[in-house]
Amino acid sequence: MLTSKKMLDTMRSIQVFPSHVRVEPNDKDTKVLFGIKDDNYQLLLDGDSRNIVEKRNHKKHGTIKTPYTLTNSDGYDNRIPLNEFDRAVLSVCISEWLAGNPYTTPAIIFRALIGKVGGVSIRPRPNQLKAILNSIEKLMFTNFNPDTEDSFQKLNYSDGGDSIKIKKSPVLPACVVDAKINGQLIDNAVFFTLESPILIITDKKSQILRYDSNLLNVPNQNNTPLVISLKNYVMRRIVEIFAHKMTKTITWDNVFRRCRIIDASDKIKHDARDTILKLFAHLQHQGFIKSFEPAKKSPDAKRSYGISFK
Repeated sequence: MLTSKKMLDTMRSIQVFPSHVRVEPNDKDTKVLFGIKDDNYQLLLDGDSRNIVEKRNHKKHGTIKTPYTLTNSDGYDNRIPLNEFDRAVLSVCISEWLAGNPYTTPAIIFRALIGKVGGVSIRPRPNQLKAILNSIEKLMFTNFNPDTEDSFQKLNYSDGGDSIKIKKSPVLPACVVDAKINGQLIDNAVFFTLESPILIITDKKSQILRYDSNLLNVPNQNNTPLVISLKNYVMRRIVEIFAHKMTKTITWDNVFRRCRIIDASDKIKHDARDTILKLFAHLQHQGFIKSFEPAKKSPDAKRSYGISFK
């Protein structure tokens, strides 16, 4: 753990260069952690234990599972489930850590979330800043405790020999500091103290996605926390589909469920579809995808169930 003097010396001597490459942990553990339903989340915080199914019908071991628990740090009581916005914030922090930056700021995180990395004059509005700070707090004080030893061994993820078993760790090992460097105030700097266990696990599995953060820079969009969640989730799904040669279709229900608006009003869902369509149009304009069209159950169907793309 760094002392305040060491933090100041680090912030004086090391210039932060925000990463343009978004690094996305994308294994089953990460998907489960940020998709736990509200009632199950409460049970976990009350001491329940659950299992993540790593693989079904393994030839030798059958169904391979990773048991896990979830706890809040002492003195912290937030029972709101981790969501896609939190996952996007974590992936930005992991990207900064891997780029060699010992700390980051809410403004840098915000610019990465909306695809405007390097735009130093662009700062989050009060509602955007509040969402980012709340997310950082949740990630710092929520402990994800998976017991991967057995599943890693069965799936040959273990290296053998010397090893460290993470028994308990916050999702984002960090502290938040205010600093004054050469007369300049830096509020709510996020100082990384250790590697995130999410990164350690996904790196062992080689289940990490990467893409250019600036692809998220859709013109003329009001980047509310929900819009940020939608864009970051859909962008990750597109990259995942390309990486694993999956069917190139994203369904509305999948997006609404992951972004926790499956029970929202028709207007919220209509606006969400519009946000996603604008993202696809932007990606086509950037040459990242060739084309896209509504996905329908039949050519003459009036309503689409998602988007297909090439």
